[in-house]
Amino acid sequence: MTCNLYWGFTRIMTKSFTSEFPHVERYFWTLVNQPNFKKIMGDVKQTDSVPVVQSAKKPASAKETKPKPKEVPKKEKEASKPKAEAAEEEEAPKPKPKNPLDLLPPSKMILDEWKRLYSNTKTNFREVAIKGFWDMYDPEGYSLWFCDYKYNDENTVSFVTLNKVGGFLQRMDLARKYAFGKMLVIGSEPPFKVKGLWLFRGQEIPQFVIDECYDMELYEWKKVDISDESQKERVNQMIEDQEPFEEEALLDAKCFK
Repeated sequence: MTCNLYWGFTRIMTKSFTSEFPHVERYFWTLVNQPNFKKIMGDVKQTDSVPVVQSAKKPASAKETKPKPKEVPKKEKEASKPKAEAAEEEEAPKPKPKNPLDLLPPSKMILDEWKRLYSNTKTNFREVAIKGFWDMYDPEGYSLWFCDYKYNDENTVSFVTLNKVGGFLQRMDLARKYAFGKMLVIGSEPPFKVKGLWLFRGQEIPQFVIDECYDMELYEWKKVDISDESQKERVNQMIEDQEPFEEEALLDAKCFK
């Protein structure tokens, strides 16, 4: 079933189509992120658009080409059209509604610049990347959030827990333009704890993310108070993948950027 769905997801079924079938989505992304599937399929990326289908008709030859009919005056054309058809043509195509986050006042923080700094910093992470983050951070244009998985007692198998987090990050792809995230899987033995840090455009978690990504309701969300030095330090530790984290070993750390 997963192999059959693979061609649909990667060739023709866009997110706007598959989002109507959340259970199928969850099944597919969970399976393709299993180690044995990834060995064969690699990293699976959903198609962004439906391919154009070429017309099966052959172009007419010179002999088959018929003379153009006499041009009918525009007024006569409009008079001869059925009312419904004329009304349909008069309707202008509706513009695609803008994401509310695009309508927010401009922010001094350029998210892509932070993501580049994070990706390119290999040494002195605290002095370069962490300092750079707080220099860039715009508390009016962005907000920081901690999240804690509600059902950590169910995280008894390490690879299943890691796949659960990987699936969540894949389904968050719709927010890539507006977010940065770190997800930590914590513990040297089960049950494993899943905790995260997210940076979102705006002062609230974007509503379209809550509506479209069902994983959001599986976590407790708490807005970071950056005036609290202990919370600010926790942000630093999560960005840095500090180990031990809160006196426990890190099983893995995943980044959404």
